[in-house]
Amino acid sequence: MIKGINRRVVEITSTDSEYFEKAVLYVKADKRDVPAVRLEEEAREYMGRLAPSEKPSPVPLALKLGTAAASAVALTLLIYLLICL
Repeated sequence: MIKGINRRVVEITSTDSEYFEKAVLYVKADKRDVPAVRLEEEAREYMGRLAPSEKPSPVPLALKLGTAAASAVALTLLIYLLICL
């Protein structure tokens, strides 16, 4: 038996991913009358939330870790001076 389903889809071909070349999103039945431009905007926004296109830079993490380490050293030195003096 062959079953036919009339569905509307949005195909994203520029995913900006090194792993995936395209994504296919199926439009809900009650949203079939939404203009194609609006559906594409929503699809791109949704894809952006799933996998942001820009990779976070490691510099801010290194800066945070360095600041935390410096704070720990300063606090340890302060406690040492308070105890020894």
